[in-house]
Amino acid sequence: MPSTRLIVVTLGMALQLGTPDPGPPSALEQALIEHVCTAKRAGTPGTDAYDGCLSAQLLSLRTDFGRDLSRLSVSERRTIDSVCTKVNAVRGRDAYLACLNGQLASWRDRWRAAHPAPVDASPNPSPPVSAASAVPVSPSPPAASRSYGLWIGVTVVTVLLAAGGVLVAKRTRRPTRTCKVCGVEVPDGGELCQKCRHEAAEVRRLSAVERAHEFLAKEDERRAQRDEEQRRERARQDEEHARRQQERVEEEARQRAEKARQQEEETRLAREIELAPETFDPYVVLGVARNASKEEIDAAYQAAKSKYDPDQLSYLSAELQEIFKAKAQAVDRAYQMLTAQEGEMP
Repeated sequence: MPSTRLIVVTLGMALQLGTPDPGPPSALEQALIEHVCTAKRAGTPGTDAYDGCLSAQLLSLRTDFGRDLSRLSVSERRTIDSVCTKVNAVRGRDAYLACLNGQLASWRDRWRAAHPAPVDASPNPSPPVSAASAVPVSPSPPAASRSYGLWIGVTVVTVLLAAGGVLVAKRTRRPTRTCKVCGVEVPDGGELCQKCRHEAAEVRRLSAVERAHEFLAKEDERRAQRDEEQRRERARQDEEHARRQQERVEEEARQRAEKARQQEEETRLAREIELAPETFDPYVVLGVARNASKEEIDAAYQAAKSKYDPDQLSYLSAELQEIFKAKAQAVDRAYQMLTAQEGEMP
């Protein structure tokens, strides 16, 4: 890709020029590179050409002198400052910056003449400049041409690199999408535009409100059903309680009637016992006439046996049960006597 080639070329040039500090420029560096780019009319501040010029100048400055001119010795700094400070006092800031750039170009040419390759050791300081030399020392024409050619080359490479970056950014930029509802272009790459998103959110809100109303209506209906079921259950329980109460009352009445009947029966039987004759008469015991036939005697005997059956009189007191037991024995005796008399008759 073109951008890759530009990056490789730039890296190669940076390796040839040395590896400068990638940090932001200091105040002094910013003033120096802005003065050079303004003098070259590289463009207005903020444009790509102007920014490319600043980057190229900063790269060249740091390659030769290090960050914030750190490769200059103390004596070299004093020499440059002694020359350019007087210019600043007489001609102003622009002349002062021009003086500094001229002095730095002069030192650069001296270093390159003394050392073909860049070295860390600082050159021997030049003798102090007299106060009369207020005008900056101009570099020799061949060295200045090489320096300006280098700056121009770095500037061109920087501009090409920026153009390649813009091209890559355009190619890799996510394609613009359109709204699925109205077809309007969506700048943020979503599926709906802002208006449609608002409408969709409103629809969801209304749907949620409707679902909430339906839920509340169903809850009210279920609550009414539960109340009706509870009312019916209470009515059923009340009815069951009333039925049981009625049954209990009826059972108590039945028991009272049964008890009264038993008492009446006991009274009747007791009266029969009291009225019974002291002499034993089988006809009286069985309750038949003296000229009764055998069939009548048998029928009377069976009726008396049923009347005095112990199983039928188990509800009576023990005393009455003993009395009726004796009555049953008397019935058996009377029947035996009458049947014996029937056998003796011719």
